[in-house]
Amino acid sequence: MHVLTTVVGKRTEHWTDLFDILCEQPDITLTVLAADVSPTTRRELALLARRHHRLRYHVVPHLLGESLTGHMASVLFRLPGQHDVTTTRPDILHVIGEAAYLTTWQALRLRQRCWAGVPTTLYAAQNVVTRFPVPFPRIERQSYLSVNHAFPITPAALRVLRVKGYRGPATIVPLGVDTRVFRPMPTDPAAHPFTVGFVGRFEPHKGVADLLRAAELIDCDVSLVGDGSLSGEIDRAAARRPGRVHRHGWAGHADLPALLNRMDALAMPSVEVVQRNTLPWIGIPLREQFGRVLVEAMACGVPVVGSDVGEIPYVVGDAGLVFPAGDVPALANRLARLRDDPALAGQLANRGLRRAGLDFGWDRIADTLCTTWRGLRSPTGLPRTTPAETGQPTREANAR
Repeated sequence: MHVLTTVVGKRTEHWTDLFDILCEQPDITLTVLAADVSPTTRRELALLARRHHRLRYHVVPHLLGESLTGHMASVLFRLPGQHDVTTTRPDILHVIGEAAYLTTWQALRLRQRCWAGVPTTLYAAQNVVTRFPVPFPRIERQSYLSVNHAFPITPAALRVLRVKGYRGPATIVPLGVDTRVFRPMPTDPAAHPFTVGFVGRFEPHKGVADLLRAAELIDCDVSLVGDGSLSGEIDRAAARRPGRVHRHGWAGHADLPALLNRMDALAMPSVEVVQRNTLPWIGIPLREQFGRVLVEAMACGVPVVGSDVGEIPYVVGDAGLVFPAGDVPALANRLARLRDDPALAGQLANRGLRRAGLDFGWDRIADTLCTTWRGLRSPTGLPRTTPAETGQPTREANAR
């Protein structure tokens, strides 16, 4: 079964873990069409292509990149008419991108022109009903009519699909983690003070400033991995607390598990803000769509603390502590509980390990995707309603 998948945007390295596991399926041949991806993603794709003879990838030129417009929806593939991608018919087209993306529109146009009848599946992460400028609403509506099966990553994303008019079958399939890479490693907790970690962009909506204040309230160390506009504020916090605030740059998959394992807790203190990019009169609410690093920390056996914004509580489940977004004393309280109660921290760490493996492992997600794709290729196809929507889900569908 030849699967052609599209992927765009700077923050796409995690998809290479899924591609790796998909290529281990004996009946899968995978072609990846990518644009405007990071150098890390390019390197990972090249490594995968050397390791798996059934994987091919094309990083093609693009227009209207994310760095220019501030959003992945604007990216356009620049494909020559006789590119290998257009002349090789896939069995499945899998679009990793929202229905309103220009690359989604292009992929569906390619299907119409070059691969008529090829079943198409769509990733969906939007958890807020948002009005987009022209021409994106029309693209979105056309995409919903063309897709054979949708894979929303959370129940909230499924609800948004339905509100926006998608009536086809859907299965909730979360973002995942490669538990072969993200796993507990031997550490000596007595070798350092209690350390709370953060991984992500240093931006206001990520709640980094709240975390710095909470850590100061309970006098604990902070380890911050990433970069962003609040780097100066972090440097000032480090100057106020010498040796207690540790800043790291972006870490790839090879380095992040070790950094996570040196944390006693991972915090995701996000708050909700309205984003305005190149069209300032259009505001897009930024509400955490998932929080993938929470799952990566769980897989490393690190307890997690998250705000109640967006899908963070869904991802955390019973494997961590949740606090009201923007409430610094409440965040400090949750962190202090983990510091002062090793039994609680150990219990949450064990729950997180189990949740990461059972509910968020890329291997299980790959099985779900492949089962759906095989069903779409079969003469009878798949039912119009999946267990994830019936109100009596299976454990797998419920967890996702």
